[in-house]
Amino acid sequence: MHRAERMALRAVWRGAGLPFGGAVLAHYRAVNDELWAAYRRGETTTAALAVERFRRTLRAHGGAERLAPRLSRRYLLELAGRGDLLPGTRRLLRALRGRKLAVVTNGIDRVQRSRLRASGLAGHFHAVVTSERAGYAKPDPRLVEDALRALRLRPEEALMIGDDPRSDGAAAHGAGVRFAWVDGDAPVKRANGFPVHWRVRTLDELHARLRPARG
Repeated sequence: MHRAERMALRAVWRGAGLPFGGAVLAHYRAVNDELWAAYRRGETTTAALAVERFRRTLRAHGGAERLAPRLSRRYLLELAGRGDLLPGTRRLLRALRGRKLAVVTNGIDRVQRSRLRASGLAGHFHAVVTSERAGYAKPDPRLVEDALRALRLRPEEALMIGDDPRSDGAAAHGAGVRFAWVDGDAPVKRANGFPVHWRVRTLDELHARLRPARG
């Protein structure tokens, strides 16, 4: 996600004739994280969030705030067309062929579904559960429970894979599902007090952990 975000933001920023650099990206990410946290608390909507993150970044870096709605629309179009993947994604999905898989995301529904198609991975997943369509967001466990119902799985039969213990780990724990944390930089073995079934640095490492279970 980080590469897709960076490339889409750079294209939009430069397309508006604004200088783009590390400071702009860092500020945008900080504001974006803050607004998504507010969204998870039910304090804002995806529509408001999508524009406000640009308004605040423009304000901080000398751009005209009136550009925010236009840049927001262009950014979502850029992001929706990107299918960037983490290394090892296709190998892992090939290994999981035949298993029931779902995407569970707090992202904007149309953007996430479009990105999935752009990546060529849509056919691997039996369900896509988004916070925008569900009406609640991770760490609310109902999002994971919706995925379990769609896949017709019991919690003990499932494993949730994610990179954010604050939302992914908490949602999995609340739904009674094991959590695999893909985060090579984390120095701890537990995430916010929630148990982590596996902590791995890469998807290839996760693939190696899953292989014995295939029997």
